[in-house]
Amino acid sequence: MDRRSFLTGSLAAATATSRLAWPGSGARATEYFVSPTGRDENPGTKTKPFATIQRARDEVRKLIAKGLKTDVNVWIRGGVYTLPDTVVFGPEDSGSDRCSITYQAVPGEDPIFSSGVEIVGWRKPETMLRDLPVPAEGNVWMADVPESLGSFRTLYDQKGHLERARGNGFVPGDAPGSADRNDRMGRLHNLYFPPGALRNWSNLNDVEIVIRYSSTMNILGLETVDETAGVARTRLPGTYALRKLDRQQRNPSAWVENVLEVLDHPGAWVLNTQTRKLYLWPRTGEPEGILAPRLSELIRVEGRNDAGGPGDVPVRNLVFRGLTFAHADRDLWSADDIGIQHDWEMFDKPDALLRLRGAETCKVEGCTFRDSGGNAIRLDLYARGNRLEGNEIRGMGQGGVTLIGYGPGVKNVNRRNEILNNHIHHCGLIYWHSVGMMMWQSGENHVAHNYIHDMPRHAISLSGVRVPYFEQPCDNREICKSLRWPEIGKRKSWDEIMPLLHTKNNLVELNEIDHVLQRLGDGAGINVTGAGEGNLIRRNYLHDIYANEWVSGCLRTDDWQRGTTWEENVIYRSNAGAWEHKGGNNVINNYAIDVLPRGYFRIFRNGPGERIDGTVIERNIFYSPNGAAVFYTFAVGPEQVAKSRIEGNLYYCGKVDEGSRPKFLEVLRQQGVAKSDVYADPMFVALKHRDFRLKPESPAFKMGIKQIDLNGVGLTEMFKKT
Repeated sequence: MDRRSFLTGSLAAATATSRLAWPGSGARATEYFVSPTGRDENPGTKTKPFATIQRARDEVRKLIAKGLKTDVNVWIRGGVYTLPDTVVFGPEDSGSDRCSITYQAVPGEDPIFSSGVEIVGWRKPETMLRDLPVPAEGNVWMADVPESLGSFRTLYDQKGHLERARGNGFVPGDAPGSADRNDRMGRLHNLYFPPGALRNWSNLNDVEIVIRYSSTMNILGLETVDETAGVARTRLPGTYALRKLDRQQRNPSAWVENVLEVLDHPGAWVLNTQTRKLYLWPRTGEPEGILAPRLSELIRVEGRNDAGGPGDVPVRNLVFRGLTFAHADRDLWSADDIGIQHDWEMFDKPDALLRLRGAETCKVEGCTFRDSGGNAIRLDLYARGNRLEGNEIRGMGQGGVTLIGYGPGVKNVNRRNEILNNHIHHCGLIYWHSVGMMMWQSGENHVAHNYIHDMPRHAISLSGVRVPYFEQPCDNREICKSLRWPEIGKRKSWDEIMPLLHTKNNLVELNEIDHVLQRLGDGAGINVTGAGEGNLIRRNYLHDIYANEWVSGCLRTDDWQRGTTWEENVIYRSNAGAWEHKGGNNVINNYAIDVLPRGYFRIFRNGPGERIDGTVIERNIFYSPNGAAVFYTFAVGPEQVAKSRIEGNLYYCGKVDEGSRPKFLEVLRQQGVAKSDVYADPMFVALKHRDFRLKPESPAFKMGIKQIDLNGVGLTEMFKKT
């Protein structure tokens, strides 16, 4: 199977919208038109279009109030629509059971919704800026920022993201003596730094410190900096103590951003809100088309959400098709935020280009989401029966598609959504822990035919809340305030809690994933943790995953996870392991080929929430084509597998004469498992051409191992292939 490449950019949207008929083709529908050259005083006809989508929405709203008799199509012509405020669609903008309302691009045209405000009036400083580093002399331009724009944390040129000026990394220090030893909040706020790493800058409110942990990142504003004592205090607490990752840490894990003295390379910029000055070292030549974002979300579809009861009124039957969304700001944490696991994302937060917050049977089709600071699409709180299909998502500062339901409790209304055939890549540019596709307290979704690549950590994450959080209320930002204690009551055991974990019964299939895990460790291509049961992850193709640092595996069931089934997946070529396995989960009829030699199947500790009793590892192929491999790695010992079923698996190391009874099989059999496992060549047709079919004489067939067909994996015909 040859490596595939796909057309990107607006061509993807044009491919999707080209299937649409041009308005006036005879289809029975009410039609309105929007154009950048229109006027909102116009009647919204083809020859006299509206100028804004807001005006079209308001006109459609009048039709709805009278009672819809036909579908409604709002045709949007190509060009840029700069939004001064977030456009909100409410229940009064819903379609009916028989009539949908569609906001769509005119075929062959590319309407772009943006909050980007162009910065003009660029000039070179008349005198050398005192704090500017020597390499920047003569290369930096400055401009005045309009008061109406406010502060912003991302900036864009015609090529996309411009990286904010970043200082040299450093290793956080330890508190001197007994400082912070008995002060938990002190450990979360106080950052000890080496001499010269931080200063008490005059515009300290603009300065942020970035802290990276093994699996997450914080971007925190500074409250004070004491240069003499070498300690800074952050305005908000970190997720964890602002300390070294471990006692032996050598690589930097913290750095400062947005100060002039680190503006030292093309594409870097600094904003000083006190002087209202923006400084930029352009990528090439003079600054041109530089955009600063005004909003953190462009369009919000918002129902009436009844957090305390069953009275949700969602927006229904609304369609967005063939549109482009760009240029919003990244998320800025607040004291009221509620974090999900490791603060990877914030609960119910306006940080996406398009946000569905209380929506049912709505569709987003053939759209492009690009060059923005936050997420592309969020489905928050009540989200049922919605479909995201054929979209391209690239250049996000955070993640791609995020589904976040209500916290653990009996309310389960984020489910049965479809995320199909989307191309998600080069995201997580600012928050490296961001995910291509995340489901938290969201279940029964169908995730299929997506292509996710070039991501800093996970491609797909299914997560929830781990059991220890239910033991007693806590006050951390992470997880604690999301729990719905009146509904939880005194439930504490895993069995009691399981009905409240709504990331369950998801079907994740036929997705292609490569080049993920590029910046943060302790991760996986597809990760399942603290979720409910019944998640089926099958027939996905994960390949060419070359991690930047130690990671757990291409596929991972993490802490407090059980009842997940991995079936008919192919993992090919990775310097990470194939599986990191915790909990009682099922691994059935998968192929793991040419991965980390000591990481084919890593079984972790044997503590609460990690015991693998009842695990099924059956009819898999573990194949190392280039030499010896360790197929099972035990954190405690092989006795961990004694209460599990490990049978019918096929193992082989190319270029190594192991014989028919290698030692690792003898060790497994001493634990009462692997009695029907075999060491033999599986006989792939042509691995070097990525043809994973088995030859007719393969011993795998006699063992009941099925052929895995990857022909239908990845993007479908909606995206043209070259």
